[in-house]
Amino acid sequence: MAEITAAKVKELRERTGSGMMDCKKALAETNGDMEKAIDYLREKGLAKAAKKAERTASDGRVFHVVSKDGKLGAMIELNSETDFVAKTDEFNDLGNKIIAHLAAKAYPDTASLLASLHESGSTINDMVTAVIAKLGENIVLKRFARFDSANGRAFCYIHSNYKVGALAELVAEDSKVLASDEFAELGHEICMQIAAAAPAYLVPEDVPEDVLDRERAVYRQQLLDEGKPADKIEKIIPGKLRKYYETTCLLEQEYIRDTDKKVKDLIAEAGKKLGTKITVKRFERFAIGE
Repeated sequence: MAEITAAKVKELRERTGSGMMDCKKALAETNGDMEKAIDYLREKGLAKAAKKAERTASDGRVFHVVSKDGKLGAMIELNSETDFVAKTDEFNDLGNKIIAHLAAKAYPDTASLLASLHESGSTINDMVTAVIAKLGENIVLKRFARFDSANGRAFCYIHSNYKVGALAELVAEDSKVLASDEFAELGHEICMQIAAAAPAYLVPEDVPEDVLDRERAVYRQQLLDEGKPADKIEKIIPGKLRKYYETTCLLEQEYIRDTDKKVKDLIAEAGKKLGTKITVKRFERFAIGE
C-alpha cells in the first residue's frame, strides 16, 4: 500500500476541487495513483474540475501580434506572481518586446526563444532576468504560438483583461476572399469562440484514443453506479461521447452567439456567402493560470 502523504492529498485537492476526506479516500482506493484517483472522484461525481497538474505563477498577461497582411500571427503567455506587476510598464514593455521578437523569427521551443539574441544585444532570458531584478517578482515566459500562413490568414483575440487569448489560422480555397471584411469577421468570431468556450481539439478525429478510452471508463462507472443495466450501458456511451465532442471540439461546439447552430455551421454559411470553402487549419488558446 502506497503512503498517502499530505502533499498528495493537497495536490489532488488542487487538481479536482474536491474535499480533503474525499481526496484521501480516493488515493487510498487507488493505491496512491494520482490519475486513477482523479478518475475515481469523477466517477463518484466528487470532482469539481480536473485541472492540469502543472500550474504557473498565478498571474500575468497574454500578448499578441498580427502582421498587417494577416499572414503571420503570434501569441505569448508571460506570467508574474501578481496582477500588480502584470500591469506595470516594465512588464508590458518586456512582453511587447518578446512578441515583436517572436514575430520576426520562428523558434522551435520556449528554451530556444529565451536563448535567442534580441536586437538590443541581450538575450531574451537576460531581459526577463533584468525585469525580475527590478520588480522583485518571478516572471516566466510560459509558452508561445506562432502561425505563418501560406494560403490563409491568422487572427487573434485577447480578452479585455489580457488573461485569455486565442490565435487561429483560417484558410480559403479562393485566396481572393482572404482580404474581405466577411472573412475577417469570421476569423474574429472564431477566435472569440475559442477564448470563451475553451475547445481542446478541432474535430472529433483529433481526440486521442487513450483520452476516449478514459472517458468511456468514467461514463461506464457512472452508469453502473446509477444502476443502469450492463447490457444498456454500451448503447448509452456513444451519446455521452457526442456530448463530450460538443464540449471539447471547436467545430462541434455551439456557437456562442447563436446556440441553435454549431461553429461548423457558422463556417459553412460564411463559405457559401463568399463562394468558397473555408477551413480552420489550427488554433491555440492561452489562459493565465491554466
